[in-house]
Amino acid sequence: MNLPFLVTLGTIWQKAWPFLIAILFFGLIIFIHEFGHFFFAKLFGVRVNEFALGMGPTLLKKQGKETKYALHLFPIGGYCAMEGEDEESEDDRAFCNKKLWQRMIIVAAGATFNLILGVVICCILVGTDGDYVGTRTILRFHETAISNSEGGLMPGDEILRIDGKRVFSDYDVTFLMQRNNTGKYHMVVRRDGKKVDLPAVPFQVRTGGNFSYAEDNTIGDLSARMKKAGLKNGDRILAVNGEAVADNAALAAAIGADRDFVIDYTVERDGETLDVNKVKMMTVTVFDFVILGEKKTVFSVLGGGVKYALTMSRLVYLSLFDLIRGHYGLSELAGPIGTVSVIANVAQESVQTADWSGIIMIMAMITINIGLFNLLPIPALDGGRLFFMFIELIFRKPIPAKYEGWVHAVGMVLLLAFMAVISASDIWKWISGVGFY
Repeated sequence: MNLPFLVTLGTIWQKAWPFLIAILFFGLIIFIHEFGHFFFAKLFGVRVNEFALGMGPTLLKKQGKETKYALHLFPIGGYCAMEGEDEESEDDRAFCNKKLWQRMIIVAAGATFNLILGVVICCILVGTDGDYVGTRTILRFHETAISNSEGGLMPGDEILRIDGKRVFSDYDVTFLMQRNNTGKYHMVVRRDGKKVDLPAVPFQVRTGGNFSYAEDNTIGDLSARMKKAGLKNGDRILAVNGEAVADNAALAAAIGADRDFVIDYTVERDGETLDVNKVKMMTVTVFDFVILGEKKTVFSVLGGGVKYALTMSRLVYLSLFDLIRGHYGLSELAGPIGTVSVIANVAQESVQTADWSGIIMIMAMITINIGLFNLLPIPALDGGRLFFMFIELIFRKPIPAKYEGWVHAVGMVLLLAFMAVISASDIWKWISGVGFY
């Protein structure tokens, strides 16, 4: 075997292995979800005709005593096909002939298993992150802090609410404060055993997370939103708001000095000087206090893991509300293709830095996201099926299977169409770096 071939093979492997990890992780999430349905179906005596992972052409299949097990080419789904699941059946072991409470448990089990996996991963993350478990209590403030000014926070305050949202853990503090870029937060704290309402706690706000740049001010990594504003990877920034910037320090200072977070850039692109005006910058809140840590024990890690899972669960539905309200565009959503790419990038970074917390966190977030999304009352999803079962529970009479089937069929078509659009946006982002919207 010649050397050039080995070099080529090694190069391919270096690019491919992060994506293989992402695909295997997706396969694990799908397996856990479908196994939840499968486990309780078998427990309640339901006949399972087929248990499959993936979609498309069949790679492997094996016929068991009554269930066919299959592995398909594309790792974008799976199914646990039960007798009488979508149609009437005279089989005593059919899904449709089981008691309502048993059917509800079988349908909810897939998402529930995903959420349990999410909690387990969160516990692993909390257990491996440092020597302490974070709390909601403020230990001390930095020298430049402004949140401890008159009417603000104090050492020993336990943060209970931020902008009306309950704080479960120290992760909540980070997430909830990043949803508000005004620099003023309505907080409720427990101080000396009493609840204290602080209507306007001040924090510094600065630009952050917009793009990276090399030593000569050449932009190296831009988000789709920044590209839509007119900037491009490879642009060299010459001036900020009309003021020339000679190096990294001057560029960082000029961006940091801006107070309305809308910046006019002058850049050099392909030998030409161009103006890119009114670029709206992302902002981050400057955290000016340190959270008290609790010594790790089995119970503190378990408690911290559950609280972290609650934080991620709320992140899912708050992000959904933000999407509905127009805070996010289509280009900021990711389908299976975009998600695999994100996992692959994080996996590669984790290997390079020997820090696995990033990949563990994204694993927890994705499995919790999938679990909660499946419980939404949307036709074709588990939550849609549960919705019809709750109607049956209330009216003591099931909706005819053919009508429910029609609703789920329409829901599936719309869901697949939505996924197709998101996947097309993912592909377009790969090609152009900018999504559809």
